[in-house]
Amino acid sequence: MPEHELRDRARAAKLRAKAAKARLKSNRLEAKAKLLSEKASYWEQRADDLDGVVRPQPQPSVAK
Repeated sequence: MPEHELRDRARAAKLRAKAAKARLKSNRLEAKAKLLSEKASYWEQRADDLDGVVRPQPQPSVAK
């Protein structure tokens, strides 16, 4: 195998590793964001309960 082909394959492998690492980080951040959003909703609900505030439950949006 020519040397330049080996270099190209090594670069490709390095880029694939970088992409995999970025994808893992993205998935972790999505999970963390979802958890934080759920916590925020819970805390808001607790605060509303303490204040005696009644809010309507959000209606799921209907896709057209």
